[in-house]
Amino acid sequence: MTQERERGIGTGLVVGGIGGTALAVALAALLAARPVKAAPTDEKLDYLIEVLTTLVPVLAEVAQGQAELIIAMQQWLAAQGIPVAPAEGVEVTVRTDWVAKEPEQIFSSAIRSAGTFYTDRMVNWTRGKRIMFKAESSLNQAANLQVIGNIVDDKERATDINGALPLAANGNLSVGLAFDDWHPFVGIKITVAVAPTAGILTISAVVQE
Repeated sequence: MTQERERGIGTGLVVGGIGGTALAVALAALLAARPVKAAPTDEKLDYLIEVLTTLVPVLAEVAQGQAELIIAMQQWLAAQGIPVAPAEGVEVTVRTDWVAKEPEQIFSSAIRSAGTFYTDRMVNWTRGKRIMFKAESSLNQAANLQVIGNIVDDKERATDINGALPLAANGNLSVGLAFDDWHPFVGIKITVAVAPTAGILTISAVVQE
């Protein structure tokens, strides 16, 4: 739990405590001034008016404190991944950080022929927000890289995402995908026009969740 959320919950508890104390003090004072049973009607009426005049603002303060406490608790529960149903009229705001996973190597090959190749596997992007591919080539021939996507884990029936990108001989290349490019599974199609005689091509992917 972050310090910000801790402060929010702490503030709610303090406000609630202050409201409860104020109510207890007000009740004690009113009870001490309560007229006797045989007191005149006018005196009893004045007492009731005083009770209402005293308690209404105190109860309003207590209600405000309880509302702040409820908001703080709902935010804390939501931050822990515990589903909560917001109370009517209460807006719950939770900040979630975007965290990148560790890079995954999805292709590494010393290509020695012309042709079309695919990464060894598709990357599962079902829960990700963004993804980036990094290609590092020591091949002595250029290649074209095409990002592909599919709704299932199948590279053979995948479709192209945007256009192909040229990767120079002994070059490096990065390409990122965001919301509009989202597919549940993504990979790279590699096209080599001239057979390399030296070097290796490695491709890695990083998913940000």
